[in-house]
Amino acid sequence: MADFRTKLITLAGVATMFTGMAYGQAVCTPSANPLFIRAEGNTEQVADTTIVCTVPNNGVNTAVTNGQFISLTVYLSPSVNITSAVLGSGSTAKSEAEAGLGVFGGALSGAVAGTVTANSVTFSNIALPAIAVGGSATVTITNIKVAASTVAAGSGVPTGIAETIFVSGNGVVTNALTATTVAYVTNGLAGVKSSSTSSNALCNATNTYSSTGVASTANFNVVLSEGFADAFKIVGAAGTNATLGSEFTAHTETGFGATNGTATNTASSGTRVQITFNNIPANVTVYLPLTVANNGATLTLVTSATGAYAAATGSNAAGAPGATNGGTGAGSTGTGGAAALTVSTGSATAVYETTAVDTAGAATFTVPVYLQAAANAVTAPTTAITATVSLAPIGATSNVPNFVSGSSTTTVNGSTFSACSTTLLFPFVTNQLGFDTGIAIANTSSDLLNGGTKSVASAESGTCSLTFFGSTAPAAAVVTPTVTAGTAYAAAASTLAPGFQGYAIASCNFLYAHGFAYVVYDLTQNNGAAMGYLADVISSNRTSPVPTLTSTSTLTAGVLTSVSITSANSAVSSTAPESWGH
Repeated sequence: MADFRTKLITLAGVATMFTGMAYGQAVCTPSANPLFIRAEGNTEQVADTTIVCTVPNNGVNTAVTNGQFISLTVYLSPSVNITSAVLGSGSTAKSEAEAGLGVFGGALSGAVAGTVTANSVTFSNIALPAIAVGGSATVTITNIKVAASTVAAGSGVPTGIAETIFVSGNGVVTNALTATTVAYVTNGLAGVKSSSTSSNALCNATNTYSSTGVASTANFNVVLSEGFADAFKIVGAAGTNATLGSEFTAHTETGFGATNGTATNTASSGTRVQITFNNIPANVTVYLPLTVANNGATLTLVTSATGAYAAATGSNAAGAPGATNGGTGAGSTGTGGAAALTVSTGSATAVYETTAVDTAGAATFTVPVYLQAAANAVTAPTTAITATVSLAPIGATSNVPNFVSGSSTTTVNGSTFSACSTTLLFPFVTNQLGFDTGIAIANTSSDLLNGGTKSVASAESGTCSLTFFGSTAPAAAVVTPTVTAGTAYAAAASTLAPGFQGYAIASCNFLYAHGFAYVVYDLTQNNGAAMGYLADVISSNRTSPVPTLTSTSTLTAGVLTSVSITSANSAVSSTAPESWGH
């Protein structure tokens, strides 16, 4: 079929060359202002094409008169299916793809609906106005939408989509017009990453906002950006897109307004973004804000990836972010500024719809994720909660817009829940040559620091396992009695490890442990001496002796726009109390 079309176009050109210019016929020239379309999309509208048809003033040709017509067949290259909506059904159905007389910013008169066949569309018998010798008329093609997801879009220069238009009719010179680029295919979603991730201690309540429901610090953030300016669009409406190009200037998923009886080409929704969370531990509530805004652009949390717009409702549960009256639940007034996601077998999905756009450029959104869990409600350490971000909906063929899970779909790691533990290093312990060492470990998980705003410590009890490394070290670790919150354990090396010299590591199964050691020599004698030191609080993960740096770069339309470098491991040890963030 493709070879046949090529031959047809070639023969038409040859015929025109040999037959010369006919009387009362215009010569047509196409043009377009190509735009970016989303590589993930199946209903991506390409730029309008304008065809200027001029009657040559050659002293021989005559004017085009009323009643003469032009027919157009548009072929797309690379071959990509046209997915323009069909309005109505049965014998009266018509495509939203239209061609007629008009210019950008004006009405489309004498419009003819197209007949779509795979990667081509034909507009038959468009009536031309009278065109004087030397004069011209403009024919505009609009609402051609394509399955851009089938076009190979690499990481380099975006792939272009071109229209080759075959014109015929008694008002124009039959010809295959010069191929005109109408779109470039590139990812509509970019810059997906996580930030400010946390390691939440199992024994503490996880609640990163105050008990009055006022949001403070997210447990972690999910960051996402438009792949190019105008990648995220509002829904719009056929009734308001009444002039050519209005769908582009209004940034809408709805194309140029088209109707057929009661049917219109109004889109199902604005651009939607889906965030799917996995590895959510049991007994953890996940809250997301109802709106996320940046530089005039707004994403609004909705109830579904498909169908008409329906905003989510904020939670007024106790402690919910932004809940009124302290989020006291039943009997309180108003709702919160965030919604609790429905979690099933460790997974939950949030969908945001674009309700306002950034007219200045590509927008970046930071979505804060709030977690709530009671102390000891999560029963075991967990792998990181993950967030998979994509455009939405995926695979909903009746929806406009409609997307696939493409190369821009990205999974990032969020926060974890970790065991409650503290690891202490006593760098010098001796019970040789008349020396002895006293070791003290305090459980400081009780404090006076205004719980909820200055301290999240939860009083807990536990034991410490002391392992000795060095000369005549005990074969097995020494386990202390239970150290309750607000108390301290103390013992001497002469009791714990007689005749030992080296260092010791205490692994405590509670948070906020701190250690002190004192080394003595003949303390009761005139020549006695003593000195003391604080134990180091060290990382329980010593997989790297130096900070692990991770760099993330963001490309927008092939241009490097940001670079982020983060450290995943602060250091092996530090003398600074609580240096590793417990």
